[in-house]
Amino acid sequence: MKIAGITLERPARTQTIQLAAYAAAGFFAAACCLDGRAPLAAGLLAACRPGGTALAALAGSAAGAFVFLPFGPALRCCGILVLVCAVLSAFRETKWFRHALFRPLTAAGSALAVELAYTLQMGLTGQGLTRMAACTVLSGILCHYCALVLRETSIPRRQTQRLESDGIRRRLRLSAQALRSLCESFSVPAPKKEENPAVIFDRAAEVVCRGCALRDVCWNKEYVSTFNAFNDATPALLDRGRAEPGDFAVHFSSRCIHFPQLLSAINTEVTALLLRRQYRRQLERERERTRGQYAQLGELVAQAMAAPEAPPATGREMLHDVALASAPKEGQRVSGDSLTWFRTAGKLYLLLSDGMGSGREAQRESQMTLRLLEQLLTAGIDPDPALRTLNAALNLRSDDQGSFTTIDLLAVDLTGGQGALYKYGAAPTYLKRQGSVRRLTGSALPAGLQDVSDAPTPSRFPLEENTFVLMISDGVADAGDDQWLQDLLAGWQGEDPNMLASLVLREAGTRRHGEDDCSVICLYLPKGDSGTAEV
Repeated sequence: MKIAGITLERPARTQTIQLAAYAAAGFFAAACCLDGRAPLAAGLLAACRPGGTALAALAGSAAGAFVFLPFGPALRCCGILVLVCAVLSAFRETKWFRHALFRPLTAAGSALAVELAYTLQMGLTGQGLTRMAACTVLSGILCHYCALVLRETSIPRRQTQRLESDGIRRRLRLSAQALRSLCESFSVPAPKKEENPAVIFDRAAEVVCRGCALRDVCWNKEYVSTFNAFNDATPALLDRGRAEPGDFAVHFSSRCIHFPQLLSAINTEVTALLLRRQYRRQLERERERTRGQYAQLGELVAQAMAAPEAPPATGREMLHDVALASAPKEGQRVSGDSLTWFRTAGKLYLLLSDGMGSGREAQRESQMTLRLLEQLLTAGIDPDPALRTLNAALNLRSDDQGSFTTIDLLAVDLTGGQGALYKYGAAPTYLKRQGSVRRLTGSALPAGLQDVSDAPTPSRFPLEENTFVLMISDGVADAGDDQWLQDLLAGWQGEDPNMLASLVLREAGTRRHGEDDCSVICLYLPKGDSGTAEV
């Protein structure tokens, strides 16, 4: 491949792609966290061959730990990763390194050592020991499955290459199913009833009424009256978040000789109850998110490794010209939009991402989004699971940084002449053939805001020769102010996508005065017999 007149040799490019893939795998493995721990990252690193691939996985996992975990758990995760890498490097030339159980035991032992030190420092509790055991077991099991995916374990040779390939695919399918089942078994707790609000008054009375002179009157002779006073006050104090004197019946508040102290104790318990409820809801959301991450990982493994490789395209591919144009917001030196295109396995992908806001920070977000999506698509992952995986990772990232990114993806089958358009909060796309213009929109929220389990419904349409496809960011136009753009496209008579992209960009700058970043991707499918052309 040539870039700017420089020829890149295939071995160097292949090695670079491989290292990038290991780094991306480590990054996403750290995203599959469970209660502040990332056993998949430790298992993946232990399954890697010592050297460049292990270092790439280590760097990706460490970066992912600090992105998806709080600072303290991220440091603990990095400690496990460094220990795993050190053990692999120290024993790589010994006979134990070649043993099938060495790597799973390395992952489990490293996790146990660091988790034990942390547990001893924080104090031994039943819950802490359970978490330590779960992290240790998961690290070893996931290392075995990762080793199968990476083909680093000793797999018995079959008599023929086909049988060997079928056996590996079968194991990987079972591994993907095991990953999903394992995630569900660890992350779905038994259903629990909501905590009874009566605990508020029980604990408050235990503190205030224990030494009161009227204890027998309130809790024996007038028990029903006391119970009804507390029961009647419960809805108001839970709705408000604190108790007030007016919430209680007059006969009770006037009889209680420690009513101010009782009211203060009740408010303390109300706050504690509401915090416990909030924590349980947050924990359930994290479990659901983690379960989705592991299920998504299993789907990716099953699709990328279990299915046979796609045969090379044998039909005639359509000619295609692609033009990219972008302009930053007025007053900014760089654009927050990122755009790219590439070909793989007979398909053409056009990607446009608009980071939140403008400037360098928005540019970093959009570039990271496109880079990760390109890696997934190049690895052979279909757009649907690739977008769901990326959205899940960005959803975790948005919790910490409050950022989101739009994704506009066009997948073109150059042999079959079919297009599929996926949109996460992206601006409309326009399909022009001769004098007719069709607008394509999406309803999904931007990536990072969309629910993890949902994916945008693609718009599928046939593509013919002499057709233009125009993808834009919202700085150019939106669905409520794009009539000028449709008129411009309908009247366009040229065949140069570069000229059309420049014209659209210039007209958008005149109409909107540079109030936002503007980006355009223009695809033109000219008439022809064979070959490709790029602008």
